Amino acid sequence: MRLVQDSTWAALTIWMEARGQPFEGKVAVAEVIRNRTRMCFHSNGTVPDTCLRPYQFSCWNTKDPNRLKAAVIEDSALEMRACIEAWKKSGEAERLLPLEAVFYLNEATVMELAGKLPDWAREDRKLAIVGDHTFYRA
Repeated sequence: MRLVQDSTWAALTIWMEARGQPFEGKVAVAEVIRNRTRMCFHSNGTVPDTCLRPYQFSCWNTKDPNRLKAAVIEDSALEMRACIEAWKKSGEAERLLPLEAVFYLNEATVMELAGKLPDWAREDRKLAIVGDHTFYRA
């Protein structure tokens, strides 16, 4: 028996990465998790490895304060319930993003903190903007 279900890892990741986004933004992050898992993109093909692989989802980095908050959040919390629903919705046939969407970022935040976008955030790889996140293919 697996102690922590795939849906729990996914919902926690969505909560940490997109809780301030509209519902569609949460679903889009969930779709990225599913795309990476399916493609074994920075993943061994499992949801836990996809979410927890070092430096892939910044919320799981050791210095991110959201990790401790996520450890004690209740599944009944309004924000968490929306993330759980977003994970479920992301598994349905109707999609927000193309199947090749594997990266996203908040361009304004990255520019403010780093002064430049990562190399993979190129205009020719841009797929969609949902909420504050811009989504890219590899």
